[in-house]
Amino acid sequence: MSGDAAGIRIEGLEKSFGSEQVLQEFDLTVEPGEFCVLIGPSGSGKSTVLKCIAGLFEPDGGRILVDGDDVTATPVNERGMGFVFQEFDETLFPHMTVGENVAFGLRQDDRDRSVAEREERITEALELLAIPETRDDTPDELSGGQQQRVELARQLVRECEVMLFDDPLADLDYKLQKRMELELRRLHADVGGTYLYVTHNQDQALKLADKVVVIHDGRIEQVGPPLEVYEQPANAYVGRFVGDNNLLTARVVDPGEDGTATAETPVGTVTARAGNELDAGTEGVILVRPEDIALGADASDVTNQFTAHPRDRTYTGEMTEFVFAVEGTDGEHEVQVIYPGNVQTEAFRTAEGVPLGWEATDAVCFSRLSASGETSVEDLQRF
Repeated sequence: MSGDAAGIRIEGLEKSFGSEQVLQEFDLTVEPGEFCVLIGPSGSGKSTVLKCIAGLFEPDGGRILVDGDDVTATPVNERGMGFVFQEFDETLFPHMTVGENVAFGLRQDDRDRSVAEREERITEALELLAIPETRDDTPDELSGGQQQRVELARQLVRECEVMLFDDPLADLDYKLQKRMELELRRLHADVGGTYLYVTHNQDQALKLADKVVVIHDGRIEQVGPPLEVYEQPANAYVGRFVGDNNLLTARVVDPGEDGTATAETPVGTVTARAGNELDAGTEGVILVRPEDIALGADASDVTNQFTAHPRDRTYTGEMTEFVFAVEGTDGEHEVQVIYPGNVQTEAFRTAEGVPLGWEATDAVCFSRLSASGETSVEDLQRF
């Protein structure tokens, strides 16, 4: 089973619900065969983009092109796209068997197929998703993961050039989510097609995507490969939203000439990479990832050094998360630190001052908080 792929181009898309403008001059290009993930908080507009592409919502302005054809006004049933919803259990017909549910997907297009070809495609899809033994079962006899696979099979048999996913794994348990993430990547590699996937789960976005699109208040904040979005955020909003980090308010003292800036913060002077062009006196923020912070002897020769006091320690299995407090001019500032595995460190056990710090290259200073310029430091602190 293999499918062709079509590119998607969105030009100046706008959508409002009553007085609330959800999408504002939204532009995006998804190349044929890409696995593109739209990520953003609730209300950011990501699902609205997906439903406009599917034809479920009519945009107020702009165009949607698929494989070069303008489909903005094309009815849903004529767009030839596969759509997998979050409420996948509600889209399966309870009175039909798995095989009959998958066969329904074939009836959604107008291709003339023989009975033998239909049966072959159903069998192939069920085998590809490792559920051939469920063919004669009804949905209520299946687990959540099996039901999700049936819905995927129903869309796969249609050989759609574009597949749309509206946070389909959100209601699955943790282990099943992980399994289905691997399944989706494998399907995309084996079957092909252009995948456009919406989620609020940052880890999921980084794992699945060839291209990540970060959305905020109906606008795109950054588009790029997962590594680039995580390691080189375009602004403070992206850096704050994608992954964990520590935030310090900052006033630039020396913008530097080598891409490294010096700024005054409540906990003292900090040197960091310049995330955007900076001027002396500019107000902004400094972000540093928890995994980039060193403790104890490891912090003895880093650029930015502080004295901290232990406040909390949590072991999650994959990592150990620490919370330390650093004294500042406006009170204590909590600093999150992450080490892989189970760490039993003296730096946490002592109530005395503990060395804590990070290299200048591991922190980034932004005066540009978001693409719109309407984001405040208080907004960032909510994440």
